[in-house]
Amino acid sequence: MIAQQLIQPMTRMIRLILVAILILVGSRLDAKPVELVFTYWGSPFERKAVEKVVQKFNQQHPKIRVRPQHIPNSNYTTKLLTMVAAGTAPDIAYIPDPMISKWASAGWLIDLSDHFQNDPEASNRMPQIYYKVQDKVVGANCGNEIIILYYNKQVFDQAGLAYPPATAEKAWSWEEFVAVCQKLTRDRNGYDATNPNFEAEYITTYAVAFPQAMFFALPFIYSNGGQMASDDGHKLLLNRPAAVDALQKMQDLVYRYHVAPTPSTLQSMPSSSFMLQTGKVAMDITGHWKILDLNQMGFDWGMGVLPYFKQPTTIMCGCPLGIFTSSEHQEEAFQLFKALGDTASNDLFGNGLWMPLHVEDYTEPTRISRWLNGRPGVYPAEARGVLVDYTINHTPRQAPVYWLRNYGQIMDEAVTPAFSLMWTGEANAQQAMDQAVKEGQKLLQGRLFEE
Repeated sequence: MIAQQLIQPMTRMIRLILVAILILVGSRLDAKPVELVFTYWGSPFERKAVEKVVQKFNQQHPKIRVRPQHIPNSNYTTKLLTMVAAGTAPDIAYIPDPMISKWASAGWLIDLSDHFQNDPEASNRMPQIYYKVQDKVVGANCGNEIIILYYNKQVFDQAGLAYPPATAEKAWSWEEFVAVCQKLTRDRNGYDATNPNFEAEYITTYAVAFPQAMFFALPFIYSNGGQMASDDGHKLLLNRPAAVDALQKMQDLVYRYHVAPTPSTLQSMPSSSFMLQTGKVAMDITGHWKILDLNQMGFDWGMGVLPYFKQPTTIMCGCPLGIFTSSEHQEEAFQLFKALGDTASNDLFGNGLWMPLHVEDYTEPTRISRWLNGRPGVYPAEARGVLVDYTINHTPRQAPVYWLRNYGQIMDEAVTPAFSLMWTGEANAQQAMDQAVKEGQKLLQGRLFEE
């Protein structure tokens, strides 16, 4: 009897201890954060900036732990494909834009349509920034970008020339641009490209550099009234007069006027940012994203709008962000997706890497000021004219990477090889684009979605 009286309280005590242990273990299991892998590319400066944003996200979301995974640009696509094949795809990643429709069609990326439609914080983005396949949203720009012109102020000052225009209304015509380029280009004896004694084989300062790829020629093709492909996606139009004229005049910068480097010269030089910093080039035509790097390089630079043919024109672009269907934490991945696009909380919008994704950031003075002036010293004084009005009013066409079906294959098998012939001087623009159309027309399959 006495033994039973002693055993019963002990049994109750043991039960209470076991319950307490179970509660403690359960609470610890509940407290373990969801782990996400976010894969991206970028320069050393961009890598550091992205890691800082991820660290901030982790602090603000204690139930989610994001591990940033940086892969160099040069082998990013290959590495990501290997990860997918091995069953180790990240949860969320930068998706190479020529690949996104192919990967989405293969079922690798989730449909984000419901997320955007049902989330007011995410749904009010600019319509041009979505990547779609039929009625599905499969990705969206992580940040907005446009193609602009950068310049080294010291080179312009030494040449006694005015800085490039900062508004579309005052943009250089192509003829004005070429004239400026000739005055900026110098040989080893200090002669500019207008001088009869100029030695094109011994250039020390080029007027302008630009990536010798179709994408960076698009603003000029559009400016001249041309297109890469018809709006229905069934005809390749690069060999039509408007496109060819623009491309021939770009090629003339290299081989006729000698104011831009040849492909072999470009390959022998460091990055275009370094060339701009050291005065090896006076101007660099590239994307807004370069601002982050330029601000770390310690020289006096400025920005301007592009020269034009018929109408001042640039293009919107941006690396697509996507969520893999293999992710076990898709809702949490979309939380990171949203946070990366939030102008107010994401420092990448204030440090010059990304431009905002929402129309209000280009139309409402308070919001314009928040990203252009939020961090002193990031954007030069002329940035508002170059980035705000230019983006809203001078981007008439969505780049074909967003809407042209089979874009990646068309580029790889037809357009890029033809452009290579043009830039190396093996063919003029008409010959090269005739080749592009000959090889590429059979690959066209229409649009990815209806307008």
